[in-house]
Amino acid sequence: MNTQNAIRLNRLSIKNYKRLDSLEIEFPQPVMKNDADILVFGSKNGGGKTSILECCSLLTLAATIGEKVNRFRDSELLFDVASLLIKAGQAESSISGEFENGSKKCTVSLTIDRKKGFVIHSTKGDKFFDSYREDKKAYFGEMDYFLNSVLSFSSEPLIVPPLLHFNSYRKVQESNPELGMMSDDYSSQRNMRISPMRRSLTPVISSFKLEIVRSLMGKAALFEGIYQQESELVLTKLNTLIEKYCGGQIENLRPLPNNKVDIRIKPLGGQDSFSFDGLSSGQKEIIATLFLIWKNTQTYSGIVLIDEPELHLNTEWQGDFVRQLHKLAPHNQYILATHSEEIFRSVDKSYRAILTTDEEA
Repeated sequence: MNTQNAIRLNRLSIKNYKRLDSLEIEFPQPVMKNDADILVFGSKNGGGKTSILECCSLLTLAATIGEKVNRFRDSELLFDVASLLIKAGQAESSISGEFENGSKKCTVSLTIDRKKGFVIHSTKGDKFFDSYREDKKAYFGEMDYFLNSVLSFSSEPLIVPPLLHFNSYRKVQESNPELGMMSDDYSSQRNMRISPMRRSLTPVISSFKLEIVRSLMGKAALFEGIYQQESELVLTKLNTLIEKYCGGQIENLRPLPNNKVDIRIKPLGGQDSFSFDGLSSGQKEIIATLFLIWKNTQTYSGIVLIDEPELHLNTEWQGDFVRQLHKLAPHNQYILATHSEEIFRSVDKSYRAILTTDEEA
């Protein structure tokens, strides 16, 4: 982990976004060296928690991909996105904030205009996002995937390092991947297209499942370009989570018709293997969420946004969730929105925030 390149969001300013008139947020720094860098929001329904996460995500995404953010295309989405996001009666919404990378800082400003769409107005200060931007192959077709994930039109998490955004509609799809999906230039799992005939989003294969298949193939040294040592490390971490939450381990793949494969889990008690899709929704979500965060922030820290981390989880797992996050990936900045008292109480008062409306204040 290169902690010298830890990017975090220090400050966020929101104007005229959905039901939010104006909001300024300062994200608290950890008090002690080993404290988690976290802020947990709580509120009643409609209090603006999800809107804050969306704004954090849109601003970080704009900083990461730069002017490509202007390529979001309303015509290929199910909704008029600008009208959906801008507060009623206003011509535009604005989001701005300050990011930090060690001793370096930069400010980013993004406007959502009813006529022009997404416009990144300025990025001032140090250029530490450039290294992420150079690594991105963010082509025109991916823009829809990004926006669909941020705005919860998709069940897939948004993973565009240093940003990871898990929306409240996330779900590990009950479907089987094909071997060809492991190709680096395979983009079906990243593009949330709209069918011109059906006007609906096409289903995708979970990126989490593709990580499992790639690692199993890499461990067996069957595919060129997938490294055996790295795959073994990934599977070891994955099986630690699977053993903790369902008492088994990933065993192998079962071939299916049409070039598809089924991911199999072997119970530690020696019973017959069963499909990963046989796990409960809570088991799949906590394993997938924790694993994807660990996998995508091993080398460099990230800004991790999670809406309703309690999704599908029992009370015991809710109370332990933040501790598991910090144990697996302690160098990330975590911004969580929750209705769960267990998750809210699992962090110190310094890292909690209650959102209230003017009527409630």
